[in-house]
Amino acid sequence: MIFIEHLLCAEHCAWMSTLHGWIFCSLGALYPDNTTGLQKKDDRINPGERYTYRWTVPKEQGPASGDNNCVTRIYHSHINTVKDVASGLIGPLLTCKKGTLYKNKEKYVDKEFVMLFFIMDENQSWYLDDNIKTYCTEPNKVDKENADFQKSNKMYSMNGYMFGNLPGLSMCAEDKVKWYFFGIGGAYDLHTIFLHGQTVLFRNHRTDTMSIFPATLVDVSMEAKSIGEWMISCQVHKHMRGGMQAFFEVKDCKKPSTDKVTGKSVKHYYIAAEEIIWNYGPTGIDHFTGKNLTAPGSEPEAFFVRGPTRIGGSYKKLVYREYTDDTFTKQKCRRPEEEHLGILGPVIRAEVEDTIKVTLYNKGTHPVSIQPHGVRFTKSNEGSHYHTLHGGTPPPSSNRDPGGQIFTYEWTVPKGVGPKEINAGLIGPLLVCRRGSLRADGKQKGIDREFFMLLTILDENESLFLDDNIKLFTTSPDQVKKGDADFQHSNKMYSINGFMYGNQPGLKMCLGDRVSWHVFSVGSEKDLHGVHFSGGTLMITGGRIDTATVFPQTSDTLFMIPDSVGLFNVLCLVSEHYTGGMKEKYRVNQCKASETDKTHHWNEKVYYIAAVEMEWDYSPSRAWEKELHRLQQENPPSIYLDKGEWFIGSKYKKVVYRQYTDSTFRTPTKRKEAEKHLDILVDDRVKIVFKNLATQPYSIHAYGVKTDNNTVVPTKPGKIQTYIWKIPERSGPGPGDSDCIPWVYSSTVNPVKDLASGLIGSLIVCRKYTSEFRNRVHLVLLFLIFDENLSWYFDENIKTYSDHPEKVNKKDPNFVLSNKMHAINGRMFGNNQGLVLHVGDKVNWYLIGMGSELDLHTVHFHGHSFEYEHTGRYHSDVFDLPPGTYQTVVMFPQDVGTWLFHCHVGEHIAGGMEATYTVLPKEGKTAASGVP
Repeated sequence: MIFIEHLLCAEHCAWMSTLHGWIFCSLGALYPDNTTGLQKKDDRINPGERYTYRWTVPKEQGPASGDNNCVTRIYHSHINTVKDVASGLIGPLLTCKKGTLYKNKEKYVDKEFVMLFFIMDENQSWYLDDNIKTYCTEPNKVDKENADFQKSNKMYSMNGYMFGNLPGLSMCAEDKVKWYFFGIGGAYDLHTIFLHGQTVLFRNHRTDTMSIFPATLVDVSMEAKSIGEWMISCQVHKHMRGGMQAFFEVKDCKKPSTDKVTGKSVKHYYIAAEEIIWNYGPTGIDHFTGKNLTAPGSEPEAFFVRGPTRIGGSYKKLVYREYTDDTFTKQKCRRPEEEHLGILGPVIRAEVEDTIKVTLYNKGTHPVSIQPHGVRFTKSNEGSHYHTLHGGTPPPSSNRDPGGQIFTYEWTVPKGVGPKEINAGLIGPLLVCRRGSLRADGKQKGIDREFFMLLTILDENESLFLDDNIKLFTTSPDQVKKGDADFQHSNKMYSINGFMYGNQPGLKMCLGDRVSWHVFSVGSEKDLHGVHFSGGTLMITGGRIDTATVFPQTSDTLFMIPDSVGLFNVLCLVSEHYTGGMKEKYRVNQCKASETDKTHHWNEKVYYIAAVEMEWDYSPSRAWEKELHRLQQENPPSIYLDKGEWFIGSKYKKVVYRQYTDSTFRTPTKRKEAEKHLDILVDDRVKIVFKNLATQPYSIHAYGVKTDNNTVVPTKPGKIQTYIWKIPERSGPGPGDSDCIPWVYSSTVNPVKDLASGLIGSLIVCRKYTSEFRNRVHLVLLFLIFDENLSWYFDENIKTYSDHPEKVNKKDPNFVLSNKMHAINGRMFGNNQGLVLHVGDKVNWYLIGMGSELDLHTVHFHGHSFEYEHTGRYHSDVFDLPPGTYQTVVMFPQDVGTWLFHCHVGEHIAGGMEATYTVLPKEGKTAASGVP
């Protein structure tokens, strides 16, 4: 298929058009790609000019076997991506399998809707000055740098509409509906889409909630159910309050229903909402350091010290608790295996074809309700309070008044919702299972232990009880300033089930148990969590992981069979969350007499690796950056690279892992870009001889491997230590993975500061009999904002590289920002070298994401799509990479040229997180360039 677009630029700014997931005869993206003349013409269309773009869709760029018939792609202007898109230049492009369209619409689909979720930042628009002059009543008084003015121009929109103003979302009950969702924008464009009253199929899994980020492309199928007006919204609290809401109508068109619920099996729960005092650290100890939670200078001190203007670690909260019957006189005791639930409400369990009844008794002093996810319900049982064009969810289900009132909700679980394979404290898990998969006691068959883990930043500043807590727990409540930044920080509780710093009880299991971990989250755009399990690996939809990512209102179920005895960590890898206390410990016990160990033959590999301090330049050449800005007809200063009067610039002292040839550590191993990782096969035993040539204690530990000792011992400066990593089958690719999967290795002495200082590497594990391994190109890409403010060498870097270190204010916001280096493999603005491919290569790109709340990356390759495995084979040119994500994507280069790849988050593009890869003709042959 060939698609031709005629573009006329009628405005006073220059535009161009680029798109995702197609082959370009005319690329339409402005960057230094070694092209000139006519080949550059498509990169910039000036006012009054025309240009015709020619795009093709070969089979390998279209939907893969696991994709739906039609998939979401986008096109947008790419001169200054941030400003162009903020000005409005973006649109959808649907790519379909051959033969699946009829009259320009997908066959067997009744309705199609395309939805863009985007915080349109009008402060970035090319038309900001025009808009001020046109729409402000006193334009001369506008201060464009004023925080409130800037906030007023951030429009939380869906297709450019806010607060329910999006028209045209109408369908009939039982219609087959396709939703095409995509995002664009900046670091806070993390959106969790929730369709009230419905469930959808997303990548062959049943859900009612999907997460999208800048340039994420999603398509889902839905069979419309439950007549009425329903909300579609972003579940991130700030975004919903800001207006990211719309309504869709499901009309009764008298189509026959396919839902089947007999009503014979009814699960009835009696739940009360009641007020309690909750302690986030009931033992008073930080179980990761052994120190008191209020120890001076410790990480927990800010959250747990009580004082004149500090609340401490205890808060009044409102929680769900289960009772035995409708008299609500006897609370149901939690069993020992439920001890870990903490602040969560009771687990509501149901099988397909069940009916669930929940009788809610409000014992509190505020109105409450229960809103379910993933089940079927009518408008009168929705439990969510909002107004639609014709009213809203009728009470009493949507808003239970306080004072002892009772309401019974009724939800159903037809086959269509079953599996196909918040700050006050009111939240609990609801588990929907296949028919016949639950035992009589409600537990899953084939599962020995089951844990439910809510990772969230419980923001007590937003709690219904903030004023009560100030009066109850501060010693001078009249002095409290609720707007004070330090006070607000002290009330943001980085918790798992309401526990912090290892205080969660009940996380116990036996060696060899079949363990199910249900992980989920609620909250704000900062509730981006990489849930990491040390000491073992887990399976999810056929893939092998040790870290799962969850976002507001999303959940995952992970399966583990622990194979090592000891005390291990379950924690969030996001830097701020880890230091803030979102970390707990689980214990694996030897519950039976151990079986005689079978003799296992390990293939030993030895690596000599040192921690080496060196000067690192994030941008050794600024030629690519300067040429980019010249093409954009801009010359902005770089807060990251320009030293100015007292900034540090592009050079920093760092510590890195380097491989050596032998135990003398005299001769570094010379490696090409495609060799900068450790190649391992299943059944290998890796012996790491590690020498610390640095001035701080460090270690080296790989994620996903098996070790004989669950404690990683630090290596002191100048010393040598041996670490052993075993690679059993559970460390290799799962049945739903590619043949090779990446893990990372790093130092664990102080995980946050060690990483910021530079210590990270990659470990590639392949199936034992992967014959093609040596014939592939293997390239690792780490997308990470190195926060040099957290480096062990920060003070030294100020003294060494700042022209006026005496003038440095380490808390100055611009100085702090200047040290956050938006890097790919430690380089910025096109400084990555050696990424050279040939037509006909099979290329494994290993994408790794680590870091902080800002490290939400969407990796976009120009010029070529890639395929990846996730319970099926999928095609895309964008992959979501939040912290704790390691993913293999496979590319088959066929178009010669120099191509851009980058993070698609607006601030990260501007910060320099972009580079190029080059495709050369097949060795021994010549080919025409795919870049115009």
